[in-house]
Amino acid sequence: MKDATMIPKAMTFAAFSAVLAWVLPCAAAAQTQAAPAASTQAPVRFLVVADRESPLSAVAGGRVARVYVQLGDTVAKGKLLVSLDCSDVDARRAAADAEYKAAQLRYEAKAKLQGLQSAAALEVELTAADVNRTRSQMRIFDAQLAQCRFVAPFDGRVARIHVKEGQGVSPGAPVIELVGTGTPKARLNVPSSWIGWLKPGAHLDAAVDETGEHHPLTVTRLSGRVDAVSQTIEIEADFEGDTSRVLPGMSGRAIPAKSTGQG
Repeated sequence: MKDATMIPKAMTFAAFSAVLAWVLPCAAAAQTQAAPAASTQAPVRFLVVADRESPLSAVAGGRVARVYVQLGDTVAKGKLLVSLDCSDVDARRAAADAEYKAAQLRYEAKAKLQGLQSAAALEVELTAADVNRTRSQMRIFDAQLAQCRFVAPFDGRVARIHVKEGQGVSPGAPVIELVGTGTPKARLNVPSSWIGWLKPGAHLDAAVDETGEHHPLTVTRLSGRVDAVSQTIEIEADFEGDTSRVLPGMSGRAIPAKSTGQG
C-alpha cells in the first residue's frame, strides 16, 4: 500500500516537472520579445518633408522679366512661375522660322519642276536637306526659349523665391522652390533594434513641436542599410488625418504606436 501511494505522487511530480520545463522557456521567449517593445518607447526625432519638392534653377543666364507668383501661393501643374527676358533668342527664332518657310517653298518648287522633268533629283534632295537644317535650327531656339520659362512641374505651393524682376541670373543659379501639396512625410532615423517588428504598414505616434498636435504615422519605406556608427536605420512615414497645419521643415518626436509595440 505504501508503494502504491508513492507511485501517484512520483508521477504527479514528474508531470509537474515536464510542464514547468515547457512553461519556463516560453515565458523567457515572451519576455525576450517584449523587451525590445519596451525599450523602443524612447521618442525619436523626425523631420517633416514634402511629398514632392523641386528647386528650379536657371539653365542659361539672363535677366528676370517677370515673377508671376508670390511666396506661399498655391499653383497648378504647368503654371508659369518666372520668365526671363529672352528677346534676342526670340528674334533669332523668328529669323530661323523665316528661313524654314523659304526652304519649304524652294523644296516644293523643285519638287514640281522635277515632276515636269525640269529639275534634277539632286536639286530636290538639296532643297529637302535645307528644309531639315532650318527645321533643326528652329528646334534649337525653341529649346532655348523653353529655358526662359519656369513652369510648375506639379501641383504645389511656392516655398521660396530667389529672384526679383530685372535681376540678372547666371547659369545654375536658384530661381524658385516649389513643394508639393500632397500628404507630408516624416523622415526619421530609428534604432536598428526596431527592425524586428518594423516594416511598411507599421504605425507610429508623432507629436509635432511647432503645433503641439499629435498625428498617427504609417511607415512606408525603410532604408536598405543600417548606419554602422549610430546603429540606426532611416525610414519614411506618411502622416494620417488632418495635415493642414503640418508644413515641411517642422519637426517633432515619434514613438511606436501601442498596438505596434505590443505586436
